[in-house]
Amino acid sequence: KGLVRTIEYQKRGLPHLHLLLFLGHQHGNFTNAEHIDELISAEIPDNSTHPDLFNVITRNMMHGPCGLINPLAPCMTENSSGQRVCSKKFPKPFQPLTIANNNGYPLYRRHINGNRFIINHPLDRTQQFLFDNTWVVPYNPYLSGKYKAHINVEVCGSVRAVKYINKYIYKGSDQTTVEIGTENDEIKKYVNGRYISPVEAVWRTMEFPMHEESPSVYQLPIHLPGQHPVV
Repeated sequence: KGLVRTIEYQKRGLPHLHLLLFLGHQHGNFTNAEHIDELISAEIPDNSTHPDLFNVITRNMMHGPCGLINPLAPCMTENSSGQRVCSKKFPKPFQPLTIANNNGYPLYRRHINGNRFIINHPLDRTQQFLFDNTWVVPYNPYLSGKYKAHINVEVCGSVRAVKYINKYIYKGSDQTTVEIGTENDEIKKYVNGRYISPVEAVWRTMEFPMHEESPSVYQLPIHLPGQHPVV
């Protein structure tokens, strides 16, 4: 029925897409847990039955590790108590059933099923870390199997998602401070500006679209009888 999308760049240079799709009732009831489970998974696939999907998910759709095991991970921030916690709230708790809750974001099923794999510890290569379903970023098995890349797919029933998408449109490129000088300079010059990667520069030069909304949104100047317009 509609979509909102925007292209975002980071300092690594490659673009990624934020896409919000509005689906009609003919595509299913997303307040139904069984229908959510048909489209979205938050579990490690069985390596014996789906080895290709297992490789894609374990390579592209695992968060972290972070938390106490890796307090220097990029996702770690200080909370109101001064403790460093994961801003994405990983690891997630095990969940026997998917729950479609009222805030628009379901709690996805995460079984204690033994599907797991081991990696080297990010800070100490002599140690190992065990990944299980609590670290999986939700995904669609078809899209992950087709594109073999990081594609986070989730159900969203809140209007806040539109605000989230538009935030990326208007925030502009990343701000940065560039230091200019040589080792012999006593006074170094600094330039405040915006960081634009070569890929983004080409994208903008070619005038490729950065944002799309369908259907288009129009502002209607409405007002109550005898009163001022409502903005």
